[in-house]
Amino acid sequence: MHLVTKSYFDTFCRDFAAPFKETKNFEAFCNYCILARYTGDSIELADLVYEGEDPGIDGAFLLLDDRLVLSLAELEEIFATSRREFSVTFVFTQVKSSTSWKKKEIDSFAISITDLLSENPSQPHADFLKEFRLMFKKVFEHIGRVQGGLPSIYAYFMTAAEDTDAVEINGAFSAGQRAIEKLGVSSDTQFSKAPKEAIHELWLAADGPVEARLPTVGYAPFPASSKIDNAYVATVLARDFIDKVLKSQDGSARKKLFEENVRDFLGVDADVNSEIANTLNHEEKRSRFGLMNNGVTIVASSVRPAGQEIFIRDFQIVNGCQTSNVLMALDAEVGTSTSLMVKLIEADEPSVIDDIVRATNRQSKVEDAQFVSTLETLRTLEQYFNARGAKESNRLYFERRRGQYANENVAPVRIFDIREAARCFAATSMMRPDLASRYPNRLTGELLNDVFAPGTPEEDYYSSCFAHYRLKMLISNKKFDGRYSKLRWHIMTAASKFAAENFKAWGFSSKNEALYSLFAENEGRWFDKLESLIKVVLPDPDLSRDVLKSPPLTATVLSLVPTEKSNKP
Repeated sequence: MHLVTKSYFDTFCRDFAAPFKETKNFEAFCNYCILARYTGDSIELADLVYEGEDPGIDGAFLLLDDRLVLSLAELEEIFATSRREFSVTFVFTQVKSSTSWKKKEIDSFAISITDLLSENPSQPHADFLKEFRLMFKKVFEHIGRVQGGLPSIYAYFMTAAEDTDAVEINGAFSAGQRAIEKLGVSSDTQFSKAPKEAIHELWLAADGPVEARLPTVGYAPFPASSKIDNAYVATVLARDFIDKVLKSQDGSARKKLFEENVRDFLGVDADVNSEIANTLNHEEKRSRFGLMNNGVTIVASSVRPAGQEIFIRDFQIVNGCQTSNVLMALDAEVGTSTSLMVKLIEADEPSVIDDIVRATNRQSKVEDAQFVSTLETLRTLEQYFNARGAKESNRLYFERRRGQYANENVAPVRIFDIREAARCFAATSMMRPDLASRYPNRLTGELLNDVFAPGTPEEDYYSSCFAHYRLKMLISNKKFDGRYSKLRWHIMTAASKFAAENFKAWGFSSKNEALYSLFAENEGRWFDKLESLIKVVLPDPDLSRDVLKSPPLTATVLSLVPTEKSNKP
């Protein structure tokens, strides 16, 4: 493996507490690099690899818009509870850590994809791929809800080898793409070569800064304001806004621009968006788009004018998600006469950004419950994590807004964003490992106000996140078998009940104190208790995917949690 590749890979393993053997960790590394291109979701390593029959596919993922969907149950729920259209993307990977190209491996990857997506597959499949195939079929049951009429299929053969111009290798990729296209199940198909140079670029882009140079028709500065370093209002061509801001340099849509926006994209057919779309589709109205639209507000860590361009770095669209997504959806309709008003604000102070988010969206009549990033509970939780962490060697960070700790050199394994904190809370306080594993999007959607209910002790969240962090470290350090990684949510639920029923017998003042102690050590009395608990409630780490996702598993695990009668070690 090339020195640079090895360096990036080792950094990934360290920062994310990679728990598997080296080959599986390299699969997780490559799959993480690819998925970071398509989604802004926090990604769990256990969701990046699978065990069982390997027919030549190392990763298979489904994305609705930019949201990673991990289970058939969650996909069914999304289709049942929403009537909007989705941009559907299927991503496949095959990962090789060798430094040489083999045509037969490329051919095998293409054949495996076409077989998996065929009417009657002939190859054996692991449980993971069996469920993925069901998800693929479910999408086609709702094909009328797929933007463009068909999903996109992107396949990446990822290797530590250097790029090559060998005719037989490039020919294998061309043949593979034609074979997948021939299935007739995708509107856009790419069967791509991803050598070490591409992996390096993907890794650097995964968590690197987002930068753009936006040409303007004209701009004017706002007067100086407290805690706002620079601010401008600009008139831009919508074509430039799409190509320079909404898309990255390779022409793909940027997936992390709307984390601060309080509403997800509602779809082109939603009332407000249908009006935007009608303006773009109407030739006479198109030139008046900038006058008829409220525009877009961007907050960035750096805003610098240079001639008729404005440079922006680490930026988020805090208002204008609907406008931006309609522009992307109707890309072909946006001509050179279509203009747009953009506010660009340089600010780092969280309270200032909150005020901007709230004020700009209030004008759009967005309900208070939708202000995910400005909920008082989350603000208080962030303060608690900072205060608590200042006193602890294993400091954890609550990331209320994406990239909050990007400049502080904090290992990702120590950072918990809203979605990840919600999953931990669901496992230990709601006693719902199924929600944590199979329905993470529900926790920050319809259940958001239940998960982050006012008055819930901040310690509940901190203790649950600490348990998750330590469990990942214990698995990464081989204290527990790596196969337990997929069972982590059930382990946390069992440990929560174990702590709740025994904390007094153990001499603690609260369940959270006991839960913290169970996970805090690498050896000794409390580690022994945790290890014993896991062996009792989950003696077999090789549970099938069907058993793992079944409701009875939680009941069985909880029924096996022991009660101790004394304070003896």
